[in-house]
Amino acid sequence: PFHSKEAIRVFGSGKRRSFYTCIRNLADDAPLKDGPCTWRRPEGQNTGIHIYNHSLRRKVPLILRNPQMATWYTCGPTVYDSAHLGHASTYVKVDIVQRILRDYFKINLVTAMNITDVDDKIIKRAALSRQNWLNMARTYETEFRQDMLRLNVKAPDVRSHVTTTMPSIILFIQELIAGGHAYVTKDKSVYFDVSKSQNYGKLMKLNLAEEKSKTDKRNSEDFALWKARKDDKEPSWQVPWGGEGRPGWHIECSAIAGLFFGRTLDFHAGGLDLRFPHHENEEAQCCARYKTDQWVNYWLHTGQLHMIGDLNKMSKSLGNTISVAEMLKTYTADEFRMACLLSNYRNAMPYGDELMQTARQTLQRFKNFQADLSAYTQFLKPVHLLDEGALKAQLTHTVTQFDDSLRDDFDTARAISVIMDQMSSISRCINEQQVDAQEEPAYCMDLLLAAGNFINRAMVTFGVSELAPGESLKDKIASPMHSIDPSLLVDDVLSVRGRMRQQATSGTQRNSQLLSACDELRTLLQHHGIQVRDHKQGSSWVFAVSCPADDDEGKRSAE
Repeated sequence: PFHSKEAIRVFGSGKRRSFYTCIRNLADDAPLKDGPCTWRRPEGQNTGIHIYNHSLRRKVPLILRNPQMATWYTCGPTVYDSAHLGHASTYVKVDIVQRILRDYFKINLVTAMNITDVDDKIIKRAALSRQNWLNMARTYETEFRQDMLRLNVKAPDVRSHVTTTMPSIILFIQELIAGGHAYVTKDKSVYFDVSKSQNYGKLMKLNLAEEKSKTDKRNSEDFALWKARKDDKEPSWQVPWGGEGRPGWHIECSAIAGLFFGRTLDFHAGGLDLRFPHHENEEAQCCARYKTDQWVNYWLHTGQLHMIGDLNKMSKSLGNTISVAEMLKTYTADEFRMACLLSNYRNAMPYGDELMQTARQTLQRFKNFQADLSAYTQFLKPVHLLDEGALKAQLTHTVTQFDDSLRDDFDTARAISVIMDQMSSISRCINEQQVDAQEEPAYCMDLLLAAGNFINRAMVTFGVSELAPGESLKDKIASPMHSIDPSLLVDDVLSVRGRMRQQATSGTQRNSQLLSACDELRTLLQHHGIQVRDHKQGSSWVFAVSCPADDDEGKRSAE
């Protein structure tokens, strides 16, 4: 529901006008419905953030048990093949939400992830390729880590392998057996008894009826905690209940998360396809072991990536995958991240050139804005008086709306829209010919720079690279005798080009040959990823998101 409106003055062009925005009502005191799939509101500090709860199908307040920290577990990869964009979208979206909590809301997140390095798929793939299963798993794990680095995904505080946490997994299963929540079959496999789980099905709102299984399982819905060894070639571990075997998939995450975070977990994230049965089974196992009705306080499920025209998720089994390395041949990590920002973490992501071109153009708008703002504040563009009061009001509005967006289930698409509205308003003032403001006239350089800083910090918070080229020691190119700063080099080249352009247009007739040389130099820089922007008093530049042969935006000349 929407309950209020707010008027904002729009600055520029010497006039004032009003527009209205609706503010969403996210009241904390709205009642939660009771039922078989209830969510228990934690006790602690209310952060003012709201997160979507799939069981309740509504947003609930984020309350932290400990205001000094929050715990977060993410389901990691099963390392039997290269990561594809379906995996990448999940981890980039999770990274965006974690960055918002950590860097914007200043919450001290403690994060963990598992690495499934023993699994049916790993064993089968290793046998087919005649490799050692563990060596193969380590190879693909290394590749996965490199892919995450390329995508600027921050590493978790701790990664834990299934093979190195086997004692904790076995102990977890022992406690479930002792508590009557699991049973051992004739072949020494172990199954979780779903009939003993009072709230099983709460994440998906399932109504399960007991159905006798034709196998050694008591009920058809029971799932494996431990798989007995079938042949001598399988990796296996000895267990107290007899025989040898290896863990089932679901128990791994429960045991590893429980090892680090104990009986209660603030956040648990993963793809929407893991909601059932994986996350449902994790919750059931941990509620049974820790004798509680709620193990995870907040489940975050990311929307699935699929190819345009194919409603199926991207998956290796369907053969419709694109690897991270393949994608990075055409698009940058920042462009892929922008695509994730524009789709929101919960939404499905229809991958294709249309989405990626939109992300590319959006990112370029941010870079162009910073370049134009820098040119204006360095007096490369005509400077005029702005309506200071209106600019202050709009900056306040932008900051407030941006904050509201992130508090509303991390709505990054809306946050990006809010920032782009702000950029458009400022761009009209610094790029268009306008008369000086009549009310509260001021140059407002400080406010313009403050807006630029806010926008740049917002993008960095989302994990996007710095929008404007900065000065850094690591940017210098070392040589035996000298170190070269690329930024200063480009500035000097553009300074010479600027004098050439001025000379070519200063006489009664334009020097077409000299102007042609200036265009050729601009095109050459464009091929090297540097977009030149010409203004009345000189030129500025920005690193281009992409390097096409022609760029009409970069060819604009001052009029």
